[in-house]
Amino acid sequence: MAQIRIKNLRMGEEDHMINAMGLTQGMSVLDCTLGFGADAIVASYVVGAAGSVIGLEASPIIAFITGKGMQHFLATNYELHSAIKRVQVINADYNDYLKKLPDKSVDVVYFDPMFRHPLMDSHNINPLRSVADHRPLSIAALQEAQRVARYRIVMKENSRSREFARLGFKEIAGGKYSKVHYGVMRL
Repeated sequence: MAQIRIKNLRMGEEDHMINAMGLTQGMSVLDCTLGFGADAIVASYVVGAAGSVIGLEASPIIAFITGKGMQHFLATNYELHSAIKRVQVINADYNDYLKKLPDKSVDVVYFDPMFRHPLMDSHNINPLRSVADHRPLSIAALQEAQRVARYRIVMKENSRSREFARLGFKEIAGGKYSKVHYGVMRL
């Protein structure tokens, strides 16, 4: 998916996640829920070599698979290859990791927790479900993210989710017909 999204960005099309994050070249992103890393790769492409993307993954198995995959993936497209290689994969629980970061140390903090109401037709995610972290995003973690982020906190969720309201996301971004939306907190 990252390859298709980057191709679309190169053709001048918009990406809902990038718009929600307000990303530009040189920014820093902390992806607290890396998974297979597609969102982190797209973010890395946009922030470029002057920026940084750290991807946290709580599951040791998923962190290992994603980390090794990114190390050994041979993309034929230079921009995609470079974006993948710039993502720093760390096996860590964001609840602990955020507490160790200084105030206002990252431009954007991003969460893509396992959806409360999963989209079962998402075949790429199905293999992850049994080993993934299914905890919902907590208010405490969101407060830590507010302390750490300079500009925005963004959460990806099912477009019909009540998580946005529960967590206090007032701004919701995404396509009119998209099954996925992004909650945005501007700081």
